[in-house]
Amino acid sequence: MLEHLDLVGIGAGPSNLSVAALSAPIGRLRCKFLDRQPTQRWYPGLMLSAAVLQVSHLKDLVTLVDPTSRYTFLNFLARTGRLHRFASLHTPLIARREYESYLRWVSDQLDEVQFGCAVEEVTFDGQAFRVESTRGAYAAQHLSIGVGPRPYVPEVATGKLGEDVFHSSDFGYHTDSLAGRDVVVVGGGQSGAEVVEHLLQLSGRDAVGSLTWASRRIGFQPLDESPFTNEWFHPDYVRYFHGLSQSRRSQLLDAQQLASDGISKGLLESIYRRLYHNDFVDSDRIRTTLLPGREVTGLCRGPGGRGWRMSLTHIDTGEIDSVGADIVVLATGYHFPLPEFLHPLGGRIARTNCGLPQLAADYSVSWAGPAGNKMFFLNAGKLSHGIADPNLSLASWRAATVLNTITETPLYPDLRSSTCSWDVADRAATHPPVDSGVDLLTESSRP
Repeated sequence: MLEHLDLVGIGAGPSNLSVAALSAPIGRLRCKFLDRQPTQRWYPGLMLSAAVLQVSHLKDLVTLVDPTSRYTFLNFLARTGRLHRFASLHTPLIARREYESYLRWVSDQLDEVQFGCAVEEVTFDGQAFRVESTRGAYAAQHLSIGVGPRPYVPEVATGKLGEDVFHSSDFGYHTDSLAGRDVVVVGGGQSGAEVVEHLLQLSGRDAVGSLTWASRRIGFQPLDESPFTNEWFHPDYVRYFHGLSQSRRSQLLDAQQLASDGISKGLLESIYRRLYHNDFVDSDRIRTTLLPGREVTGLCRGPGGRGWRMSLTHIDTGEIDSVGADIVVLATGYHFPLPEFLHPLGGRIARTNCGLPQLAADYSVSWAGPAGNKMFFLNAGKLSHGIADPNLSLASWRAATVLNTITETPLYPDLRSSTCSWDVADRAATHPPVDSGVDLLTESSRP
């Protein structure tokens, strides 16, 4: 018999896992969250030993919405016997591997989350979405799409992916084939920097032959983590941003790039220090070349079909140069294509000029179907909701927004969060006095 549910979440990464964790206390909601992976994995190909998150541990799956939840990162630390040790860390940045362990710990406590269950097709029968999966079919009033973005491959590399040309999201699967090879890393963001740091740490027989780091950015620039910039990651700003014109939103995203896609200061310092030691201290040097302000405009096989020859155009002068490589790592970011399982509904989903789902403020897509059946797209709203969308910072608030919409109840109050007043209406809002004794999250408002 077809199981009828209030919500089916497709994908069980941080976005939908946050929905699952916050929905758990809501007894009246019937939910399932389906993920094709056999177990909880989070960017496994970039699970490098030195990689850390760029956000606070308070920006976990639930804390900023419900700090009393059993699924907080702090409770994870306590339940796994590491809270005091974590508190003693000088800089309590979360290792990416530890964050994956936290995600797995939460997943293991939620019966609604099912791994090894690939969704093959979603259709609509006039009353409910029908979700066909490798473990059976479900009927759902609402959908939450949290499959995450896909690696973006530049046109010059299309059709050339393989053992010696690959996206940085697969880098961890190729680390055994790098020794003595000439490696070119393309991309000046955090992922590219993490790959470069890893390559610079290899030594002796494991060291690469040479390392070239190319980026079309004007330099290898740091993440802007200043407090007022961080208010672009507050709910108040996301609501304001969503209300702007599409052209203005695009302008702001360009101006705010380094607030979400810069390189962590500590990582830049580590790379610079390692380059200094390579050039002046180490006895076994590798040849390193850093090429900011270059755009990859060509990629072809080298002489005799061995290796690769990459053409680079200088963005300031237009001059064209070329470099040779045995290995090319594309740290070129991600994009969001419509998942294949949604293709039966593709013609009914409203799109922007860029082909992305046209999202309302509550992350539901405009579609040619009943208003009582909603499709929520998580991690697909950078152009509509701002730089916070692909980031972990507001995963819990976004999940709460989805649940408030589904239940038509303010289960998780959406309180003013910013120091800045982003529009005229904000100026009328006031913060309660710090000594007022008012509990803004009253027991009656909690699920």
